[in-house]
Amino acid sequence: MKTLRSHSNTASPTASRSRTALTLAAIASLAVSFVLLVSGCGDTTAKVPNTVNQTLTVAQQMLSDQGFKSSVTRVTSSQGKDEVLSQNPLGGTTQKTSDVIALTVSNGPGEGIIPDVAGDPSDRAQIQLEDAGFKPVTVQVFSSAHQAGFAVGTTPIAGTQAQKDSTVTLNISKGPQQALVPNVIGFSAANADSALTNAGFRVDHSYKASNKTPGQVLAQDPSGGVTAGIGSSVQVTIDQAPKQVKVPNAVGQTQIQGDRTLQNAGLDAVYVTRTVTSASQNGIVLAMSPGAGSTVAQGTNVVLTIGKYNNPTPPVPPAPAGSIVKKYPLQANQTKTYTATWSASKCVAGKGKATLSGNGGGSAMSGAQITAQGQPTDTAYYATTTTSDITSPVTLVITITCSVN
Repeated sequence: MKTLRSHSNTASPTASRSRTALTLAAIASLAVSFVLLVSGCGDTTAKVPNTVNQTLTVAQQMLSDQGFKSSVTRVTSSQGKDEVLSQNPLGGTTQKTSDVIALTVSNGPGEGIIPDVAGDPSDRAQIQLEDAGFKPVTVQVFSSAHQAGFAVGTTPIAGTQAQKDSTVTLNISKGPQQALVPNVIGFSAANADSALTNAGFRVDHSYKASNKTPGQVLAQDPSGGVTAGIGSSVQVTIDQAPKQVKVPNAVGQTQIQGDRTLQNAGLDAVYVTRTVTSASQNGIVLAMSPGAGSTVAQGTNVVLTIGKYNNPTPPVPPAPAGSIVKKYPLQANQTKTYTATWSASKCVAGKGKATLSGNGGGSAMSGAQITAQGQPTDTAYYATTTTSDITSPVTLVITITCSVN
């Protein structure tokens, strides 16, 4: 019988060491390949796109498509907001994709305050908006507050903060819109107000006491049927029942005092005169109609009878022999110079001496005076008198008494 020899599965130490060395070599080879791969990616290059004048969003997408990243610096500029003003490196150059492309981007021209130009002429308003950094665009609008050719306001309104170089609407008046004024005569005050307001007009009221149709419109201005600016005012006169007042007593007062007494009561004075024989009644209220204590409508005419005293005309004394007498009727409320002239045949050599006198003169004659005395060759004397105080007829008498040296 043969004896079988068994085989052992245990590897020899030499074989085990050989397999370990092969594994380490494989790992080292992979590590070197990875390093070479990474190193190769960092050295990738591409052409930088030109992003100037593009919006920031478009520019960043263009750079990203080529493998570049970007940084952004914003500056104030007259160019539109978010536009690329410049880049570094420049477009068209070849750069490593690991480089960061620096972009300078417009932040716009900044903001400004819209000025208040309402009421200014159109050209001046445009200049103010341009000076503030805005671009005005004018539109014509109706306005009852501003005459044609003047600024009404802006959109956005004055005081608003807005981006400079942005458009601002400048509203220029072309005058008020016109409409026909409705005829409201005979309407009640409430109905007249409603008709005029609905037509686009403002209403102003005045009142007249006529006692014909109290509460109704007596008149209007402008008249019904004419064309007027919408927003303008229409004056309507409303009939009002007159107030009743008692007539005050003015008898015994002067004409001026009586007139004032009636005015204070809301009454009007008219006058008639009556000749009196006593100077103390001259210019005095002797009677009135309606009489004192009567109840009448405010605004009624009250007749005052005023005393008028006629001073008897004194006889003019005869002139001395060889004298010349000149008479002049004086008119009230005048200042006038009266000239007495004569010929040498009446007064030898033209020499003489003048005197003044008058009838009914009173205070008026106190202002009369000879303003030039005769000289040997003079043929005239001059008298001046103020007649504003005269209340009855007055005759000025200039007497020239001839004298011979």
